[in-house]
Amino acid sequence: MLPTDGNRFRSLLAGMGRMFGQDLDGVVLDAYWLALRDWSFEAFEAACGQLTRTSKFMPRPADFVALAKAHETTPSEAWDAVLQHCKGAYRDGSGIDDGGPVDQAVAGLGGYRAVAFYNIEFLPVLARQFAERYDESRDVSATRAALPQLADLNTRPRISSNGLRKLGAPNA
Repeated sequence: MLPTDGNRFRSLLAGMGRMFGQDLDGVVLDAYWLALRDWSFEAFEAACGQLTRTSKFMPRPADFVALAKAHETTPSEAWDAVLQHCKGAYRDGSGIDDGGPVDQAVAGLGGYRAVAFYNIEFLPVLARQFAERYDESRDVSATRAALPQLADLNTRPRISSNGLRKLGAPNA
C-alpha cells in the first residue's frame, strides 16, 4: 500500500473492529499497517470483505496472510506437476520452478530422475515426503524474500571463539 492509503486502511480496520465489538486504537492499527503494508489496497480491501463475511472474531494479520496463501500452489498440485514433468520433460535437465520450492523439494528426494524411476508402489510415501519438503521450502523461501535483512544474522557466529575456549572446545 502507499502511505496515502493509510487513512482508508485505518478506517476500514476500525469499521471491522466495530463490527466485531472491538475498539482498535492507534497502536493496534499501526501494528496491522506494519504487518500488511506490502499488500495492494485493492487486495487488502477484498480480504477485509472476505474475512468480515467468514470470521467470528476480529481477524488478526495472520488471518489475512492465511487468506493470501489460498492462492499459492498446494503440495498436491505441485506433486501432480512433478509427476507430469517426470513423464519425460525431466530429461532435458530442467526443473519446474527455476530452483524454487518445487525443485528444492524434488532435489531432497534425489532429483527428478530418481522420482521418475521410483517404484510406483512407493509413490504415496514419496508424495508425503515431497509435501513436507515442499511446505518447508516454500515457508523458508517466503521468509527469506520478506526479510532479506535477517540473512546477516545467520552469518554471525553465535558464540565467540573466546567463549568456545571457555566451554572447552578443542582448537577454538
